[in-house]
Amino acid sequence: KTSFQKNNFSNQYQGFYAEDITFDDACYKGSDIFHILEWWYFDAVFDNGYSIEYHMDLFSKAKIGLAVSMLNIYKDGNLVSHSEKIDTYKEFNGYKYRPFLWLSGQQILRGEKDEFNNWNFQLSITMNDGYVDLNFDSSTKGWKSKILNMWWWGVIQPKAEVTGKITLLNKTIPVEGTGYQEHGWDGNLPSVVGWFWGKLSGETLNVVWTNVIKYPWKQYLMLVINEDQGDYVNIPVKDIIFKKSGYKIIDGTMIPTTFYFYVDTEEIKIDVILRPINIEHQRSFGPFNYWRYHCRATGTLSYDSVTENIDSIEIMDLTKFLMI
Repeated sequence: KTSFQKNNFSNQYQGFYAEDITFDDACYKGSDIFHILEWWYFDAVFDNGYSIEYHMDLFSKAKIGLAVSMLNIYKDGNLVSHSEKIDTYKEFNGYKYRPFLWLSGQQILRGEKDEFNNWNFQLSITMNDGYVDLNFDSSTKGWKSKILNMWWWGVIQPKAEVTGKITLLNKTIPVEGTGYQEHGWDGNLPSVVGWFWGKLSGETLNVVWTNVIKYPWKQYLMLVINEDQGDYVNIPVKDIIFKKSGYKIIDGTMIPTTFYFYVDTEEIKIDVILRPINIEHQRSFGPFNYWRYHCRATGTLSYDSVTENIDSIEIMDLTKFLMI
C-alpha cells in the first residue's frame, strides 16, 4: 500500500537505453521455459474527446496458456465501455514472420510496411458492446530497450496518426487522432514493484518515458525523444529532473497524480507538467493491477532548433504487481 508513497525524489536514478528495432520486432515471438509472458498494447486519443486502450497479455509455455484481452473506451477521460476476455492458447494464433494476430478465428492485428519503410497497423477488435477498427500510421521511428533482463520493451510506434471508427452501444463514431503501440516479449515473472509509463506529445516532437520501481529505494528512469519522420534520442538520466506529487488514495493505494519533467541540455529542453483529468483503477487476470490516467500535459519541448508549446491529452499508466 505504501510502496509508491515512500519514494524519495532525491534517489539516484539509474537508466535504460533505447536501440534500433526492426519490423520483425512487431511480430509474435513465442515463449520458452524461462520467458512465458508476451504482450501487445495500443492506445489512441481522438479529436472528438474519445480515447481507447487495448492490450493483450499472452501467458504461454509449450503451446499451453492463456491470452487475456482488455478493451477500454473513454469519453473525456471517463470510462464508458470496458471489456475483458480470456482465451486459451488454442484460440490464439500469431505469425513469427509478419505482425498478424488472431483470437478466436478473428484477425485483430495486421501490420504492413511499404517500399519506403512506412509502417502501418490495422487494429480490429470486437468485445461485448465495444468495437474498434483503426489504422495506425507511424509518424516516428520505433525503438526497443531491454528492461532489467526481465523483458524486451519494443516501442513499435512512439507516435502514430490514427484514423478509423469505434462502435459503442450500436452507435458508430468516426475518429482521428494520435496513437501509440508497444510490444513486449521474452518476459519472465517480474522482480519489480511496478512502473509508471507515459508520453508527451507536441506537434512534431514526442517523448516516451518510464519510471520502473524495483524496490522503494531503487528506481530506473528513461526518457526518449522522437521527431516526426526523424530519429530518436536517449536523454541521459543525469540530465533529467522528475518529480511526482499530488498523492491521493485510490482503492487503498497511495499514488501520485501529478508528474513534472525538466531537462536543460544544449540539444534538448523539456519543461512539462502532467495534471490528472481522471484516473481509473482496474485489476486484470493474473498479477496486473492498473491505474490508467488521462492527463493534460502543458509546457514546452525543444530539440535542436525546434521548440513547441504543448497542451495535449495523454494516456499514462501505473502498473503494479499484485504479488509484490
